[in-house]
Amino acid sequence: MILGIGSSIETFKPLKFGKGLNVLLAERDKLSDDKDTRNGSGKSSVIEIVHFLLGGIVGKDSLFKAKALAKASFWGDFSLRGIDFRVERSVADSKRVRVQFTTPGSHGLDAEYDLQGLYASIDAWCRWLGHMMFGYPARPGTPPFDVKHAPTFRSTFGYFARRRGDGGFGEPVKFFKQQSTGDSQIALSYLFGLDWTLALEFEKARDEKREHQVLFNRTKAKQNEHLTTVARLRAAVAVAENAAERQRSDVATFEVEALYEELATEASAAKLQIEKLTLESAVVKTALGHIEKSLEGEKVPDGRDVEQLFAAAGIQLPGTVIKTFDDVRAFHESVISNRRQHLQSELDRNLSRRAHIEAERSALTARRSEILRQLEGKGAFSDLAASTQLLVQREQALANLQSQLTEAVAMESKSGEIKETENKLLGRLRTDLDSRTSAVNAAILAVEEVRQALYSDRYGAFEINAKPNGPEFKVHIDGDRSGGIANMEIFCFDYALFKIVSDRLGGPGFLVHDSHLYDPVDDRQVVTSIELGSKLADATGGQYIVMLNTDVFERLSWSGDFDIRSKIMSPTLTDTDDGGLFGFQFS
Repeated sequence: MILGIGSSIETFKPLKFGKGLNVLLAERDKLSDDKDTRNGSGKSSVIEIVHFLLGGIVGKDSLFKAKALAKASFWGDFSLRGIDFRVERSVADSKRVRVQFTTPGSHGLDAEYDLQGLYASIDAWCRWLGHMMFGYPARPGTPPFDVKHAPTFRSTFGYFARRRGDGGFGEPVKFFKQQSTGDSQIALSYLFGLDWTLALEFEKARDEKREHQVLFNRTKAKQNEHLTTVARLRAAVAVAENAAERQRSDVATFEVEALYEELATEASAAKLQIEKLTLESAVVKTALGHIEKSLEGEKVPDGRDVEQLFAAAGIQLPGTVIKTFDDVRAFHESVISNRRQHLQSELDRNLSRRAHIEAERSALTARRSEILRQLEGKGAFSDLAASTQLLVQREQALANLQSQLTEAVAMESKSGEIKETENKLLGRLRTDLDSRTSAVNAAILAVEEVRQALYSDRYGAFEINAKPNGPEFKVHIDGDRSGGIANMEIFCFDYALFKIVSDRLGGPGFLVHDSHLYDPVDDRQVVTSIELGSKLADATGGQYIVMLNTDVFERLSWSGDFDIRSKIMSPTLTDTDDGGLFGFQFS
């Protein structure tokens, strides 16, 4: 329980708390609005101070980073399991707390002494608080609480003093917005009396799955866009192995010819010359054909055809005409003889050239064939270097593909293992929930009793489900999710958790709700929930602490036998310059 809160700040308004319901009222000044960045009346700061005194981290956006509070310290009087004590924490020296026990006897706090008295580190202080409130081991390193993600005081206390600035009113199962699913599952499993180590194994499986996903993404980034499966990678490796083996064989059987370049040049020149001679031979052959045809056509006409033509006509040609024919014939014979001599000369020359061409071509062909036989299966040093480089490239490509295949096979195998682990964990979770019917039912009925009082005309339930992602804790009330009902789901959850933990573990002995929880809620539900919280506090011997604005409080209609006025704390805070909790305004 909280007995009182105070500060070294002279203008700070100390608060005293009693058993049962405690209502801290704050009156808003007409000049203030929702956009005012000042600390206002300070009623929400009460929750911040409670967290500060109970080992909360001072983050960069913390109230205690304000320059106006840099030299301040805060104290709180508490009572846990019959032990009364005062704890004080300085803003300037926030890594430790000073504790004064007013109840005699051994208290078990791992503390040290200096001239000012007893002090403890924040870690030691949180361990002691966790032991006193929730039954955690008093000493560090105690199994099974000595592993990562194990529940701690700070991972569970937040459910009993939600903070709006942390997003604590977003959903029932999380008391701050950034709380992970795993932390929530582990904390709630512990608080509700389920097997929290099973929830821890789900979180370890999620960690393993996240690491696996990171490796998978890295592997995928290195892969060809077409080689995205093990089967395709196996096919690619087979092709690459074959190509590398062929290249390896080529390099192994490669012979170097010292004069390779010179011989290759000679063979290439011979090929060009052979092609040139072949073309020239075709030209000569064509010329020979024309010459031979011309020789056959060179004949001298004797004039007899003309004599026979006139004789057939009965005409006898004179002797002078006949003599003329003889002279013409003799002339033609002379011309044709000269032409035949010329054609014969050309024929002989072309026949000689053809023979020369054929001889040269035969020699060149023989030499080229000899060179090619000499170079067969051999190459130059540069060819060997190029072939070796190609082998290196193919072997590197093969090694890369084999590495990708190995990784892909491992990833595929790991995915199967993770899936198998998830299935086994799900089966174990179902079995565990079945074996813990009493704990599950106690939580369900605790939510139901308050839900029934708030919304008897609506369906609602508290569910603890076995899901592939771990235990799911879910409060549901039919209706509009815009605000009021959603906030009352949080109240139902907190009510049930406070009741269960108080009975099982002792708990902090108090449940705190800021006015922000009730802002969107209908007046009737506000009254009902506060009266239910008051009765629960009385039944557990603890406290239900509520912060309300006076304008809301004054319009509420309470049950006839419910003495709300006796529950109001003093003083009533205001958001004027000196009427707030701190006695001054600051940003």
